[in-house]
Amino acid sequence: MSTYKKFKNSDRLEKDGIVLDLGDSGKFRIARAGGENKSYQARLEAAMRPHRRALQNNSMSNDAAEDILKGVIIDTVLLGWDGVTDFEGKPMSFSKQNAATLFDDLPDLFAAIRDAASDGNLFREDVGLDTGN
Repeated sequence: MSTYKKFKNSDRLEKDGIVLDLGDSGKFRIARAGGENKSYQARLEAAMRPHRRALQNNSMSNDAAEDILKGVIIDTVLLGWDGVTDFEGKPMSFSKQNAATLFDDLPDLFAAIRDAASDGNLFREDVGLDTGN
């Protein structure tokens, strides 16, 4: 396999997303956090701008930084879901409000989505993840 085939990501998948299948927990359509998803980087920079001094002084709490990142991921990375249910097993419709609730209640789910969105390997044409297209 050539170096390019091994490491070249799909611009289309980075923007339009892949389906992250978490089994009974649901399927999440996510774009890449970075790469060709330029809105992610622009939104992250805009969200962090008011906190520049705290960042420079290393005085921003991890919780505050994570809250900002959650908002950016909800706005620019999480594109939709299917099969997500609440505590009672009732379907949850996709919305930014429901995503914020889900991420606050289930920090490990947020971490799984954040980590997958940052993994460039998942956004290659030959990986074979269901793109729903």
